[in-house]
Amino acid sequence: MATVLVLAASACAQDSDPVEFAAAAPLSEFYTPRAESIPGQRGSVIHTKRLTGAPVVPGARTYLTLYRSVDLRGKSVAVSGTLSVPEGTAPAGGWPLISWAPGSTGVADVCAASRSDGSTPSKDDQARWVAKGYAVARTDYLGLGTPGDHGYMIGATEQRAMADIATAARQIDKSVGARWVAVGHSQGGHAALFAAADAAGWTPGSPLLGAIALAPSSHLGEQVRLAKWAASNPLGNIGTGDLSVYLPLLVRGAQTVTDVDPGRFLTARATSLLPTVDSDCTGGLRDKSKWGGLSPKDVFTSDGDLSALLRVLDDNHPGALRFTTPVLVLQGRSDLTVPLKSTDALVAELQASGQSVDYRKYDDIDHSEIVSASFADALGWADTRFGR
Repeated sequence: MATVLVLAASACAQDSDPVEFAAAAPLSEFYTPRAESIPGQRGSVIHTKRLTGAPVVPGARTYLTLYRSVDLRGKSVAVSGTLSVPEGTAPAGGWPLISWAPGSTGVADVCAASRSDGSTPSKDDQARWVAKGYAVARTDYLGLGTPGDHGYMIGATEQRAMADIATAARQIDKSVGARWVAVGHSQGGHAALFAAADAAGWTPGSPLLGAIALAPSSHLGEQVRLAKWAASNPLGNIGTGDLSVYLPLLVRGAQTVTDVDPGRFLTARATSLLPTVDSDCTGGLRDKSKWGGLSPKDVFTSDGDLSALLRVLDDNHPGALRFTTPVLVLQGRSDLTVPLKSTDALVAELQASGQSVDYRKYDDIDHSEIVSASFADALGWADTRFGR
């Protein structure tokens, strides 16, 4: 009976037409809806706006959308994103859908992918799929671009953002089909893996056919432990990469789950810089005057208590997931942001627990290059899922 009710509610959400955002209203108001408009069925649309100019993906009609999801406390929340639908006549059953989860941009609202000027690499990533006859829904994630805090690297809310925009896509444009594949890069790869484990139960009316994780973030707890060790070891910075830039994002993400007091483990210098994460995106955080200029010794106190943060990171490590759908992992061998050895270890963990994971590696390909370098393989794999 519960399943029937969920499906019926989902169907009702799809039958109604989305509210068109007033053309004369400031775009900033798009992301901050009236409180009374937010409650409703997850995966339904609050309002939408047809985009023109630079944000439009070539060969597609592109919409900015605000849709409903649910946070970790069970509260209905508004989430922003975009939908790009190929021009022309849809095939029988509607356009096959890619739910695209972007990589790390930050936790400040200005860092949301949909707030960019349309010149980001993510636009090219979407255009490749559109050119091959796929609609692409790209989430901004919960609390990124919209009111509330962004659960950075929190798997449950990441997968909800991906799954609910897949459901919302059919309400925005009725030529989009019900079936979808989750695809994500870096943070988005982490999200895609959680979608492969959870989305089938979350959105039974929108069948997930598989997930493609490109350079998925993993072993974050272990990386933080290593950086903390480096802070009190004469060898200093060995093996820590640019974790310092991502650490404040991890802190803010963990704070959406539990009480994490950064004063228990950050130095005075790092603590003074923490507010920058609430206004700057990852590019700004990399500045040498900010987090990009910090070594582990500058970040961690020697006797700091990281236990609360580590519990959250360990709980959101994808190595213990159990998948309900096929999974493809794609990784560049020259990646320094998500190192090859990290993804090797992740896939080994998953396979050791009996999970079937198709794993492909690419020579001389770094973190940003993996998306374009592996596209032919990703496309062939997705085509197979859709029976194309």
